Amino acid sequence: MPEIIVHMVSGRTADQKKKLMDGIYQAVKDALPVKEEYIVISLIETDKEHKSRGGILFKDL
Repeated sequence: MPEIIVHMVSGRTADQKKKLMDGIYQAVKDALPVKEEYIVISLIETDKEHKSRGGILFKDL
């Protein structure tokens, strides 16, 4: 069972997240010979205040 986990900063709309998951689902379905119901996708969202890159909080970028 392939499980895909996407870490991202929170703030996207429900429609944007659905579109992302649909695209990932389709890519996995096309690439791997697994049953559709076995493809699992999780979005892990983090507030901008709790994520940094290069020592700078995302809220300050």
